[in-house]
Amino acid sequence: MVEDLSSFTEDHRSYQHGIDFVKQSNGGYILIWASSGLAPIGPDSDGEWSHDVYYSTIDITAPKVNPVKIINAPGVQEPASAAISSEGNIIITMEDSYLAENGLAQTYAIYDQNMNPVKEYQNVVFDGGHSGHVASVGNNFVVFYSDEWINGGGVDNLGSGDDVLLKTYDSNGNLLNPKDVSVGNSTRDWWPMITGSNNHALLLWQRFVDGETYAKLMYRIFNPSNNSWVTQEVEIASELKYYTYDAQYISSIDRFLISGTYNNGKGFSYLLSTGGDIVAENSSLPPIVREAQPAILQISNSQAKIVYPTSPHGLVVLSIENSEIILENEVLINFQWPYSGTDGIFLDNNTVYFASLYPSGIKELTIDLD
Repeated sequence: MVEDLSSFTEDHRSYQHGIDFVKQSNGGYILIWASSGLAPIGPDSDGEWSHDVYYSTIDITAPKVNPVKIINAPGVQEPASAAISSEGNIIITMEDSYLAENGLAQTYAIYDQNMNPVKEYQNVVFDGGHSGHVASVGNNFVVFYSDEWINGGGVDNLGSGDDVLLKTYDSNGNLLNPKDVSVGNSTRDWWPMITGSNNHALLLWQRFVDGETYAKLMYRIFNPSNNSWVTQEVEIASELKYYTYDAQYISSIDRFLISGTYNNGKGFSYLLSTGGDIVAENSSLPPIVREAQPAILQISNSQAKIVYPTSPHGLVVLSIENSEIILENEVLINFQWPYSGTDGIFLDNNTVYFASLYPSGIKELTIDLD
C-alpha cells in the first residue's frame, strides 16, 4: 500500500532532506543523505529542525541501505550534498546551524572512499551561506551556495535568497578560489544546483520574478582551473516551477543536461556543450519531481539513457545523443514521490534503483524498465 504523503502536514524536508549517490572506483556506490533520525522525527514542538548526515555503502548486485551516522551535531545539517574527486576523496557539504554566527553557515567535510575523515567536520565555506550543493570537476570540488534571505514572495510567500556564490577547493578540502556568480541588489537568486565535467562546472539557479508565482532558470559555465567564466549568465527558462530543476553531466557524450518543470506543468530537458551552447532541447516531457535526480546509463560514446522520477507516480525514460533528446518511454509505478530528495542508479541495462527521502524514512525502489 502506498503511504499517503498528505498525512504529513509539516514541511517534508523537516524529516529528511538532500541525497546523493557517489560512485566509487570499484564500481560500487556510497549513498549520502540528511535525516532527523532513524526513523525521522521531524520538527520539534517549536518547529525547529534537527538533521544529522548518514551514509550507506551500496552493492549494485544486492542494493540495501544500511545507515551509518557520519556527521552528528546540534541543530540542523541539511540538505546534504556530496561528490567524489578523480582521486577518490568525497566531500559532503550542508547548510548548518551549529556554531553559525549568522544563523546558518554552509559547511563541509572531506572523507576517503572508506569514509575515514581527511578533513573532519566542521569546516566553514561561508558563515551566512545556505542551500549549497557541490560537484567535482576533475580533482577539485566546487561548492555553489546562496547568501542572505529576503522575506516575501516565492513558494508560500516564504521569500527568497539574494545572491549565489561559489568556492573552489582541492581534493583535500583546501580553499583555492572564491567567485561571485550572481550578486547585487538588482536580482534575487537562490537554490544553486551544480554538476561538473573533467574541466568545467555547470551552475544552475532560480531567479525571483516580482509579483509572479514562477521563477526564471539561469545557468553559467565555470572553469575552476583558472577561476574564470566560460559563459555569462544565460536564462534558459522564463516560467519555471520553483525548485523543480536539475543539472547532470553525461560523460559518455560530454554534455551537460538541464531538466525541469515549467509552471504550466510540462517538463523540459536541454543538452549543453561544456562550452555552454544549447545543442538540443525537448520541451514536451512529463514534469520531473522536485529535488529528484536521475539514474544515468552511459551506453556508448554517442548515447546515454536517463531515467527521471516524474510527478506524481512515474518515471520518464530518455534516450540522449550528442544533439538529441528522445522520449523513449513513460513508466507508471505504485509510489508517490516526495519533494525532499530522490536519487537513482542503474543496476543493469534495464533495472533502476532509487532511494527516496520519505517523511517516515528512506524508501528503496527497484524497477524493471521492461
